[in-house]
Amino acid sequence: MLKVLLFVMLLLPSMALSFNGKLSGPGNAIYSSGTELPCSEIFLEMKVTQTSFELIQGGYICGFLQAGFDSFKMDIRNGELWHKDQKLGYISDNKISYQVYDPADGSTYFFNLAKEQSGYRYFEEWDDGSKIALKVFGVLDLLP
Repeated sequence: MLKVLLFVMLLLPSMALSFNGKLSGPGNAIYSSGTELPCSEIFLEMKVTQTSFELIQGGYICGFLQAGFDSFKMDIRNGELWHKDQKLGYISDNKISYQVYDPADGSTYFFNLAKEQSGYRYFEEWDDGSKIALKVFGVLDLLP
């Protein structure tokens, strides 16, 4: 039993390492008005170690809607994602999920990425404090 427990404890931190690298694929964006735009590309570059998760860069191209986001790094503590003293989400062998609240404008950003057989299912949502302003989603592939 002790050997099994030790194996599981050593394996768990390394499982999330499957999120290392660059991901890219098509998707869709939906505004709060219901307007839907096809995304020619959603892209992410991530670096995961046993102690940190870093979104190096990312963004999307959805017709006239084009956005990119800056690098964002969080500590991994027992499968939870922390930025400074705030728990933002979690990471496992097949899912990364976090949310960031901005008290300056009352908005919240939600990020979810799940590893599936068909690829990496990406979902992001922007809540402006009164409604879901934007959703972006797609299935991404790991680039060589």
